[in-house]
Amino acid sequence: MKIEVLGCSGGMGSGEYTTCIRIDEHLLIDAGSGLGKLSQNDMLAIKQVFLTHAHLDHICFLPLLLDNLFELLESPVEVLALPETLEVLREHIFNWQVWPDFSVLPDKHQPVLCYRPLSVSTPLQTVDLTVIPMPASHAVPACGYRVVSTEGKVFCFSGDTSYDASVLQTFNQAGPINMLMLECAFPERLKTVADQSKHLTPQGLKQFLLQLEQPPENVLITHLKPAFRKEICDELTDLKLPSTLHFLSSGETFFL
Repeated sequence: MKIEVLGCSGGMGSGEYTTCIRIDEHLLIDAGSGLGKLSQNDMLAIKQVFLTHAHLDHICFLPLLLDNLFELLESPVEVLALPETLEVLREHIFNWQVWPDFSVLPDKHQPVLCYRPLSVSTPLQTVDLTVIPMPASHAVPACGYRVVSTEGKVFCFSGDTSYDASVLQTFNQAGPINMLMLECAFPERLKTVADQSKHLTPQGLKQFLLQLEQPPENVLITHLKPAFRKEICDELTDLKLPSTLHFLSSGETFFL
């Protein structure tokens, strides 16, 4: 399994791109500004886009992707997400006011976009991967994803989340994780803001990791807000957690 981090930032700036993860050649998790780094041919290879939630930094390049592929596709791009997320897309993005409704273009029988609702903990089989939506605790309905290769290697992405015992329980019930990508958006001094917006701080991340029954050796830290990146990294390093932490940058690639 090839995991390409097209974007992982909690904000914008030179060299900073918001969340978009390409797995192998055909699957995306989220469609933030990192998606814009793909070539036209790479975009054409995308068959499925799994969304964690409907916040703008995670969906902003989805409309542009579909517009790019309008006359080139032989089959629709599947957009897979919780029903609440798909409803936001229908009502507020692909509504003819913000963007054309590609679920009926160029023809409702052969559209560019096909919506597919997901249920938490219900596996979905793709060509060579099993994708399982995992619960998340965010300000809007949201999920993370557990992706399993044919060789049984497991990649988990938390999505945007705060600490929640029920989320942790589901992670523990799901079994071992080879690679975990976990968010941490704010430093500890902004815990009130983090709690209000339902994001993790270093202490929340520590609590999450220490309560994993089978913590992974390596944890990839994502969604760092650029203004606080150094502060968050320093705080996490000082915690001396048992897992090795890697602070993600856009453009990195990993293999499982």
